[in-house]
Amino acid sequence: MGDRHRRREPVAGSSGAPAPGGTGPFDRVRRVAAVAATYALAVVVWVAFGADLPGGRWFAVHLFTLGVVTNLVLALSDHFARTLTHRAGATPRWQLPLANAGILAVLFGVPSGRSWVIVVGATVLTSVVFLSYRRLRALRRAALAPRFGWVVRAYERAHGAFLHGAVLGALIGASVFAGAWIGAARLAHAHINLLGWAGMTLLATIVFFGPTVARTRIEKGSDARAARTLGHAATALTLAVLALLGTGAAGALGVASRVAAAVGLAVFAAAVAIVCLPVLRAMGRARTPERWPMLAAVAWFPVVSSADVLVVAAASWRWMDALGAALLIGVLAQAIAAALGYLAPQLRPRGAERDAVRRRSGTFALGRAVVWNAGVVLVVAAAVAGGEGGDWAWIARIGWGLVFVSAIAQAILIGSVRRGLADGGDR
Repeated sequence: MGDRHRRREPVAGSSGAPAPGGTGPFDRVRRVAAVAATYALAVVVWVAFGADLPGGRWFAVHLFTLGVVTNLVLALSDHFARTLTHRAGATPRWQLPLANAGILAVLFGVPSGRSWVIVVGATVLTSVVFLSYRRLRALRRAALAPRFGWVVRAYERAHGAFLHGAVLGALIGASVFAGAWIGAARLAHAHINLLGWAGMTLLATIVFFGPTVARTRIEKGSDARAARTLGHAATALTLAVLALLGTGAAGALGVASRVAAAVGLAVFAAAVAIVCLPVLRAMGRARTPERWPMLAAVAWFPVVSSADVLVVAAASWRWMDALGAALLIGVLAQAIAAALGYLAPQLRPRGAERDAVRRRSGTFALGRAVVWNAGVVLVVAAAVAGGEGGDWAWIARIGWGLVFVSAIAQAILIGSVRRGLADGGDR
């Protein structure tokens, strides 16, 4: 009986304390989800009309990574950490407004070119992330050696990656770098934020949450392998980022830095494969329609991380835009959409409405995943062929359109439930 108790797997919707109002364990992330959805809507606007808006389409990347990813990582890492360590409590009320004050300052400073605003915003946001790191560390150290305590440790490492990335971002925004060092700093900044802050959080979470979304069990031994692997992955990524920063040097030092970065990224890519492949097998054995978007996101991650190694090793920097697109919309945005599709019923009151949302969330899931990923392929293909401008602009526009159609279809299916119930039940 004791061994069976130790091997009990977490339920992603469980929590250390009942949620206020009886709506469910994810009720505390309701406001965060609404804020993230607002930023996501802004991303759509900037992708569609960015050429005529402040900051251009690249501003959409900051809207997504700061507004959507950062808000959700802060909220969900705290929620899952408390669930996995069986520690009651809640995220401080000040975290959401203070974090977004910092985010909005950075977002205002980037297109306006006001360095001091970027530095102030980055400082505020970095302070919030650092305090979140302290809470995660305290939760893990106070827990009685839970089976999934390594997940919380991975969240701590992801927070550490953000802190390094924020320093780089502030230095870039303050125009500290010049010449070839600007490109090297931006490359390092992108890697530590996308692979470290977002990627490490995703890798640690999908081990148990991916199978939960598919309503199946994790593959035996996959959690132990992930626990051993992610620590090495975090260290390798840190060294790779430092080496990428060194690629700004001329001559042999720049070449040596690039090779060292490729080696570090290769270790990280191997870790991605070790974590993702068992999750893919477990989700592939499931029969629930909700699994398709998450399965596709998890499938993209090893492909993108492996391609990144080759691009860095060969110094084929023109491919970076294609890799960035694949990571942002193929992996991160798709995983977020899949997670929010699973969480949507948990954010509704118990009863018929929650059941209806749960049924609707799986409607046309395979078709929506096919449309979304066809869009990813087209956007990436346009970037590979020569960027999203010129002769290839129409391919990119079709790709983005397919992604938006899939996302909007999911939002409509879930959001229309209340009216359907009012009309006499879910149809």
